[in-house]
Amino acid sequence: MNIPSELAPENYPLAWLIGRWRGGGTLEYENIPAAAYLHELHIDASDDAPYVQISSRIWLAHEPASTVSEEQPGTTLWEQLDKEELWSAAVGYLRVNPTVARQADGSYALEMMLASPTGTSQIWVGVTRGSQLQLVTDAVARSAAGADLSGAAILARDAHSDLLYTYDMEAFGYPLRSYMKGRLTRQVGSGNGVTSK
Repeated sequence: MNIPSELAPENYPLAWLIGRWRGGGTLEYENIPAAAYLHELHIDASDDAPYVQISSRIWLAHEPASTVSEEQPGTTLWEQLDKEELWSAAVGYLRVNPTVARQADGSYALEMMLASPTGTSQIWVGVTRGSQLQLVTDAVARSAAGADLSGAAILARDAHSDLLYTYDMEAFGYPLRSYMKGRLTRQVGSGNGVTSK
């Protein structure tokens, strides 16, 4: 595994996540009809800081959910789907918890903070081991007009060099259940000059 030179040593267990990722997937919830989406995710190390920065944007796709196959690489999904409206966005920070020692099974404790323009911010906790991670919300704060999010969970893992993930959500009075599943491909050599679709 290549470790970015700007990644702080305490966050080496996150090296497999660093990069600019693109792809897509499908979403569906109790009050949200099935839809295809495109997803751009940046996870960036910065100046040896004790955290990595996260930026996520998701657009609904023009094509129906039935056009998406979980077997397709993220790059293929990104190229085959056409953006419509911006569906969600979030920014935040992720780090290995500096107060918790590596566990006997080789896992590291994680902390993540995310904020969304829909009026929510979340504190997440979880673990990473090898090329997989699991995160759950520890606390959710909402503005007066914020989205009715009560909790969420993320599972992500390396899948043939793609990032395969699921996002479960407890919202709008419904219990925790599947909301999104997607597949992303790291953009090789991508930097600030990458053009958006």
